[in-house]
Amino acid sequence: MHVEHTHTKLPDINKRIIIRAGLTNEQAEELEKQLIQKYGRKIDGGILDNIKINQWACAVGWKHSVESKRKISQGNKGKRCTAEHKKNYQHAKSQNHAENIKQAVKQLWANPEYREQRKMKVMETRRRNGHSQ
Repeated sequence: MHVEHTHTKLPDINKRIIIRAGLTNEQAEELEKQLIQKYGRKIDGGILDNIKINQWACAVGWKHSVESKRKISQGNKGKRCTAEHKKNYQHAKSQNHAENIKQAVKQLWANPEYREQRKMKVMETRRRNGHSQ
């Protein structure tokens, strides 16, 4: 599996610990999920170096490199957001789109870990801004 992740800096071969060999990609991904669940990622207070939660979702607190920011900036140079453009992105595109957003948000808030995480973020923000508990 590590062959596909050429963009990821791997530890020296002598420092790697092979937990299980000969896995399919799917089996390796499943094992990775289990290990992250059990031991946690360093950025979340755990012991594993994983940056991404999975192949689609980057970790909370993950930041673009300076080079990535420069490339994004270059790509956006000259683009203008008109009032009509902004209006198009303020609301759901259709009733179906609105319903999909609603269901996704409901699913997020149904997760106790997510609720607790959001609660802690709100409390931290209020504390930083001088509001009482």
